[in-house]
Amino acid sequence: MSEEGKPARSYWRHIVGWPLLILGIVGLALPFLQGILFIVVALTLLAPEIPFFGRVIEALKKRFPVVFEKAAEMKASLKRRFGQP
Repeated sequence: MSEEGKPARSYWRHIVGWPLLILGIVGLALPFLQGILFIVVALTLLAPEIPFFGRVIEALKKRFPVVFEKAAEMKASLKRRFGQP
């Protein structure tokens, strides 16, 4: 990726990640919203930008390795099916 794309990617990670994190926190209290799912997606998006979130993701990978293995398989399958963006 070129150097011009890095600030734009960082910008979009924040634009998408923070609202997802807020939705996840709200979703913990609401029965119809999957709060944990939104929080995990938000942490994954924000982890490259915010070191604390990166450490949280690493701790979760150690605690739940099977979940992250399944996610990696799904990501590889999607890349094979739709190609690299």
